[in-house]
Amino acid sequence: MHKSLTTAVGHACDNDDNDAFDDSAESYLSTDPLDACADGTSDDAWPLDINKDKVITVSGDPWNFAGHIGAMPGDPNWWQRLDLNMDNFITMADAFMYGGKLGQICT
Repeated sequence: MHKSLTTAVGHACDNDDNDAFDDSAESYLSTDPLDACADGTSDDAWPLDINKDKVITVSGDPWNFAGHIGAMPGDPNWWQRLDLNMDNFITMADAFMYGGKLGQICT
């Protein structure tokens, strides 16, 4: 796993998979805090890898924010999986967590 990934805001305990996301953040996002890399389409491991293909691409990952920016719990466009900074509001701040990450591969 690439070590320069941004840790979720306000959290710094990534003890289990070293994917740079706090273990409690991964629990919030429903990703696996014990696994840094998806081993198949049913394995949701790396928080930035929305489509679970082991690489960060515009079409496969940050593009998922389209139609969700501004959503919060209770909104039909809310998808907790996109609330990367765990503030109960999907904003560009969540999408900006992909800055410098395009092309990174999970191993």
